[in-house]
Amino acid sequence: MDEQFEHKNTAEASPLEEEAAPAEAAKSGFNLGKEIFEWVYTIAIALVIAFLIKGFVFDVVKVDGQSMYPTLHNNDRLIVTKLGYKPQQGDIIVLDSTYKNRMAYYADLEASTGETYNFFEKLINYNSLPENLKRKYYVKRIIALPGQTVNIVNGKVLVDGAELEEPYYDGITTITDPTVSYPVTVEDDMVFVMGDNRPNSQDSRSSVLGQVPIDAIMGKSQLRILPLSSFGLTR
Repeated sequence: MDEQFEHKNTAEASPLEEEAAPAEAAKSGFNLGKEIFEWVYTIAIALVIAFLIKGFVFDVVKVDGQSMYPTLHNNDRLIVTKLGYKPQQGDIIVLDSTYKNRMAYYADLEASTGETYNFFEKLINYNSLPENLKRKYYVKRIIALPGQTVNIVNGKVLVDGAELEEPYYDGITTITDPTVSYPVTVEDDMVFVMGDNRPNSQDSRSSVLGQVPIDAIMGKSQLRILPLSSFGLTR
């Protein structure tokens, strides 16, 4: 009798143990689901933070072309800071060259339809814009700020009547567009920009780009990170 009883206890689980087993399995499954959710949530938050940082704090930009030569070269990678930037004379900036035309497009559209397009609607509709209105970024140097007067005389740049000191450029500066008359006063909320490679730069000397709205400035170039052989601050 004793041997048979002991054998039964070792061979069969009690009803209490059988009920506990599914409960433990369910508990284990719940924890796994919770852990997966927490991982997904954490990744989502990290992506949102990364997007906000890239969108509003800083960005990495590739130089396309030689308009800033010899200061910058084609395919250089730059760190551009955005948050709280206030334009200063001599800053190297990244600007949206199509900003003015895009704003004019929306102004005409709103006038003809009677509708108003807010920031998010413009963002959503961006891909449907004509190609010539989509963002095209230029890297340029700020020559003059709102209210200052720019002149080009005998190959030199004058700002408010004084010759501009330009240690980054030792050549001559010419008037590239006969439709732009000098001296020219920089309008409110605008800046006057040029490339350091004066003979090969489309900048504020041309009516195609003209004076640049401050709102079109993406940010200031702070650091060249590539190529590594040229790593350092941009000035």
